[in-house]
Amino acid sequence: MPPQEHTQDGTLIEWASEQAAFFLAPLGKRWRHVQGVAARAYQIGAIFNENDRSYLIAAAYLHDIGYAPSLKKTGFHPLDGAYYVQTYGQERLTSLVAYHSEAQCEAQLRGLSSELAYFPREHSAVADALTYCDLTTNSVGQRVTFRERVTDILSRYGESDIVTQALRQAMPAWTLAIEQTEQALCKHRYIKEHS
Repeated sequence: MPPQEHTQDGTLIEWASEQAAFFLAPLGKRWRHVQGVAARAYQIGAIFNENDRSYLIAAAYLHDIGYAPSLKKTGFHPLDGAYYVQTYGQERLTSLVAYHSEAQCEAQLRGLSSELAYFPREHSAVADALTYCDLTTNSVGQRVTFRERVTDILSRYGESDIVTQALRQAMPAWTLAIEQTEQALCKHRYIKEHS
């Protein structure tokens, strides 16, 4: 049963975590990565109001759900994940999953821009924070620096891979999302310490 679009009681997060566990637990490392991204989202979620926090954590659980073999339609996980999430009427989550970590760069290289453009894109601090959580968690769910994550991706895919080409295109936007989220975290800590 799909959760309500707006929730104050954790229903959205519970639903997202159950979906992710069902589809991704059999994928081993991918599931560990997703659990690490979600844990990171829980850690930084305090910088948001309760509604935005719920969407960040739910999106962290769902961002890689499109890797599940049974959900494969295009072979591009952000798009396949978005198609699945959309079936539950979760428009905001659909957008966050579809465009996580600047997915439009790789979509363009794969010839899937028009399919991705079907979904509206959310430009927000929540979208930036999702990128931050994804790019500060390595492939096995451990917290790493942004630089370490990029190095890991490059070493796994190699110079000529389409993922590496997309990474190079996305790097300025990734850097900005990381910086803006880190600034928000610093501001939150400052306010907390001085209130």
